Amino acid sequence: MSKILFFITTLFINTLVFSQQVTTVAGTTYGYLDGPGLLAQFNDPRGICIDSQGNIFIADADNNRIRKIEPSGNNTVTTFAGSGVEGYADGIGTNAVFKSPNGMCIDSQGNIYITDALNFKIRKITPAGMVTTVAGTTQGFADGAANTAKFSYLEGICIDAQGNLFVADGGNNRIRKITPAGIVSTVAGSTSGYQDGTGTTAKFDYPSGICIDANNNFFICELFNQKIRKINSLGIVSTIAGSTPGYADGQGTAAKFSMATGICVDGSGNLFVADQANNRIRKITPSGLVSTYSGSVQGSLDGDLSTALFLMPTHLIFDASSNLYITEIGNDKIRKISNGLSTNDFDLFNYSLYPNPNKGNFSINSLQSGSLEIYDILGQLVFTKKEVNTTNQIETNLKKGIYLVKITNEDGKTVTQKMVIE
Repeated sequence: MSKILFFITTLFINTLVFSQQVTTVAGTTYGYLDGPGLLAQFNDPRGICIDSQGNIFIADADNNRIRKIEPSGNNTVTTFAGSGVEGYADGIGTNAVFKSPNGMCIDSQGNIYITDALNFKIRKITPAGMVTTVAGTTQGFADGAANTAKFSYLEGICIDAQGNLFVADGGNNRIRKITPAGIVSTVAGSTSGYQDGTGTTAKFDYPSGICIDANNNFFICELFNQKIRKINSLGIVSTIAGSTPGYADGQGTAAKFSMATGICVDGSGNLFVADQANNRIRKITPSGLVSTYSGSVQGSLDGDLSTALFLMPTHLIFDASSNLYITEIGNDKIRKISNGLSTNDFDLFNYSLYPNPNKGNFSINSLQSGSLEIYDILGQLVFTKKEVNTTNQIETNLKKGIYLVKITNEDGKTVTQKMVIE
């Protein structure tokens, strides 16, 4: 009997440790506030990219800013660029001005490229924070030199190994290319409609998300055709999945999407789609099988893949450890789906804090010892406890408010959780 119990316990622990979890990285209610991730505020977060150090950058559209989330500790949010005023100006950091920044991608040198949707331009931010204009003038359609080219309602953006940028030009129903030399051309698309074909014989209806795989195939989600399209290396456009508006899993065109906006690809060639109006993250295998990866009815709930809830997920991207990050314009949050094999499982499974809300006194239940810090809404350290054992009763004299509890385990890994004192 003891061997059976040991086997069952081991199986349960292994299942728990390797299950995938949805957590909130940053964001509370809509607004604008820098600070610890779970206290920070966004307003219509859209594009997302991650640099080689794990820093996350967000196109905070209605705040007209580019925000940065540090990868450790409290997931501290800062403003990387943009004054918050709606308009157009190049410059350093917060001296620059944007107008509804949208899609984002990053190159190997850490330069960030942004579709500045209502300025109808492609902007660039260096690692030092210098903002310049890459291409675009007034609204319209024109190929040619970057300083004369025209775009309309720019959406997603991606970059290939040679430094060519590819943009979903939603308002022009085209996929555009910008070379490092600054020449803009049309890769595919023409007038609004739906048609597969080669290059400009193909038709799209408001392409939104775009990504590129290791074989230089492009994948595009369309806001109004409700389809996922592919452009191969020869410029041939085909339909991968999707049909009429709605929600249905299934093979290829038997599946249904509703306002899919963001798309990315993993190392195995699986596509992941932010199915905005369905409040779901969908997965498409290389064979074209569409399934629901996470999400169901609208809401905001962390948990495992089957129970987590989203509200209008918009863009998504994988980090170097195959964790999936998602922006939500409905919840104004940045969410994370762990890859299930992370060595940082302490932050998912090894502790709990209860009750929450509380009166300033609470318990920590942990499988590992460590230290505890509490920060107020301004990011100031207001309480510490150097030793937290497997079960601890914590007593504080803190006032009513919202706090961030940070635990560092004996291996130096950290976890944070928002706590409310009533």
